Order: sequence, then C-alpha cells, then structure tokens
Amino acid sequence: MANWYKIPPSRHISEREYRANISGMNIVFGAVLGFVLAGAEGLAPIDFMIVLFVSALAVILILYLGSTEYILFYGVGVALLIFFIPSILTDQLKQNPIPYLQPTLAVWAAMVALVELLPRERQNNAPSQENAE
Repeated sequence: MANWYKIPPSRHISEREYRANISGMNIVFGAVLGFVLAGAEGLAPIDFMIVLFVSALAVILILYLGSTEYILFYGVGVALLIFFIPSILTDQLKQNPIPYLQPTLAVWAAMVALVELLPRERQNNAPSQENAE
C-alpha cells in the first residue's frame, strides 16, 4: 500500500486489476441477467429450461473469454450464440419472451473482450530458486 497516493506509472494493468475487472463485470452482469430472466416467469417450465440452457451456455462462453488462451475460438462461439439467440428462442418457444437477454449478453461479452485487449503487466513465470531445487 506504499503507493496509494501515486498515479500508476504505466497504462498496463496488473494481474490483480485484471481479475478485479473480470470479477466486477461478472457480478454486475450476473445481477442484470437475473433481472432480465425475471421477465421469463410466465414461461412453461420446459420453455424456461430452454431459456436457462441457452443463457447458461452463453455465460459459460463469456467466462471462458476471461480465462482461456483460446480467446478467438470462444469469442466467435459466444458472438454466434448471442447473435442467434432471438431465432433459437423464437423457433423453440414460438415467441421472443426476453427482449433484453441478447443485449445484456452482448455487452457482457464485449466488456470482457475489451478487458482482454487492455495491455497488462507480464507475470514473472521464471521458476524461483526455491522451486528449482
């Protein structure tokens, strides 16, 4: 905490700042998703299960974006899923019951991708002398 009064010396974020970004977004968008899915309370149980499955798949792919080195693969996967959510739900449910689901997931994925593109400090991955012995 010795630098609490200083301005950061570079525009690179630390690993702790990166994790705080990802954790904060996950908390906020998880709560928002809860409000968005509250609009689906009138669905039949099987239809609600379909909405939950599609939503969970999208959330898992979004979380992968902040946790994997295969960002392009999961980024394309989540982008396609989010793009097709209206047609998936319309085809399965014969209605579009959750108008804010697609934009919520799209903004969440975009924010995670943006944080992934921020310059970060490199972690020292060299083995320490204690580990080398």
